[in-house]
Amino acid sequence: MNKAAGKAFAERIVEWYKRSGDRGLPWRSRRDPWSILLAAFLLRKTTATQVARVYTKILRELPSPAHVLRAGTQRIERLLRPLGMHRQRARLLRKLAQCIVESHGGRVPGSKAELMALPGIGQYAASEVLLVAHGQREPLLDRNMARVLGRVFGVKLGRRPHTDPELWAFARSILPQDQKDARSFCYGVLDFARRICTARSPKCPACFVRDICSSARTQVCGRAAGC
Repeated sequence: MNKAAGKAFAERIVEWYKRSGDRGLPWRSRRDPWSILLAAFLLRKTTATQVARVYTKILRELPSPAHVLRAGTQRIERLLRPLGMHRQRARLLRKLAQCIVESHGGRVPGSKAELMALPGIGQYAASEVLLVAHGQREPLLDRNMARVLGRVFGVKLGRRPHTDPELWAFARSILPQDQKDARSFCYGVLDFARRICTARSPKCPACFVRDICSSARTQVCGRAAGC
């Protein structure tokens, strides 16, 4: 990767996010580990828009892992019903809370290995807790960020790019050094992927990184670009 292109991309994303980022997602204003972990848990297999509608209510009623264990199953299922698969989500959320209470004294752990050992928590959720709650420089690599990196930098993506160690290392290498900018960059890429560099029909004419985008230069934005 051209380091200058990586730096330019990160700077533009950060600037755009600070000006136009989505401030309507309530978990982005939170910094405590449980709030961040809960949001990442809820976002699995659903959309940010769906979670935004119910996140504040769920957090208010389940403000800690201990509160999850004290809540009845039916109450948790009722809270999670708008997200779909509410029974499965409720069972897994109780397992997650139980593990945190029994193995970590009710506090969300602060190491990546411990976070990823929790039920239902993968590398993305662990990274978000470390990035937002603990100030560590961790990328938020999901399929959306992977798509953007594949297009902009001409990175060939596999079938499960969000689990590729090399792509994680690549994403980490272009993170801004400043922790706040690193957070703005990660959230900015996710917003950019949802609003401009969409999976289908990306808005290339309106794209502010088009001049450094590999796919735009080659006029390819599809399978060949790893989309």
